[in-house]
Amino acid sequence: MSAAAIGGQAAVIPDLRDPPGPLSYLRVPRAFLRREWLRYRRDRAQWFGGISRTILWLVILGYGIGASYTNIEGYTYTQYILPGVVTLNIIFASMQSAITLVWDRQVGLMREVLVSPAPMGAVAIGKLVGGATVATAQGTIVLAFAPLAGVVLSPVRVALAWGVMSLMAILLVSIGVIIASRMATFEGFGSISNGIVLPMFFLSGAVFPIRGIVGLGGFMVDLPLWLRGLMYVDPVTYQVDLLRRVLLDFQQLPPSLDLALGLALPAAAAAAAAAAMARMRGVR
Repeated sequence: MSAAAIGGQAAVIPDLRDPPGPLSYLRVPRAFLRREWLRYRRDRAQWFGGISRTILWLVILGYGIGASYTNIEGYTYTQYILPGVVTLNIIFASMQSAITLVWDRQVGLMREVLVSPAPMGAVAIGKLVGGATVATAQGTIVLAFAPLAGVVLSPVRVALAWGVMSLMAILLVSIGVIIASRMATFEGFGSISNGIVLPMFFLSGAVFPIRGIVGLGGFMVDLPLWLRGLMYVDPVTYQVDLLRRVLLDFQQLPPSLDLALGLALPAAAAAAAAAAMARMRGVR
């Protein structure tokens, strides 16, 4: 082969030191999305966990604890906690997606990404969208059990629920990524995330209503003011309330407030997560 031919071949080899082109902003998120989805499809433990949590909370606890309540504004307790169980599955899947960032940064894909010219904005989009897709799929498992709770879902309700669930998943994956970006060990991530995420779940109105609880005999038990205040501060509260409106036509907060915060909070959390991932590379 002549020197000219060799030189011609060498000329077409891309220089990885050059700034990434526009296609990088499409290829990188797609690669992360595909990676998250393939890992989820092959991980039978996540499927089992999603189904077992649904049966435990919706069927066993729903009917068991529901025996202590006459109704919650016309709904059985099992019907009331259906959106809460969806939220629980989304929380677990979101945190599982976020914790992989700790592993990837040490020995996995993220270790290579951080020294590559891949745009961190595109990396963040891929990580958040991929994790949110898996979390939404986990939440959908609960919808399959809705008839056991006496809830009939139309295709329109399911489609609207997917939209709310996706927003909720973006919010929770973003929170998990922000935590994981500052953690060096799995143990540290687990301790911090449990101390933040689990209170967010229990204070979101997922397991008891904001306006109070109806007990045996039909009496109303009002929540303490300090507890209601914490529920209003919880960002997940508004998305749980919006999801309950979509699935059950039952809402305890103003619809405009739920919709405004349900859109604004995931966007703000995603921006914060992208900034946190950029700092992992030393870019501010």
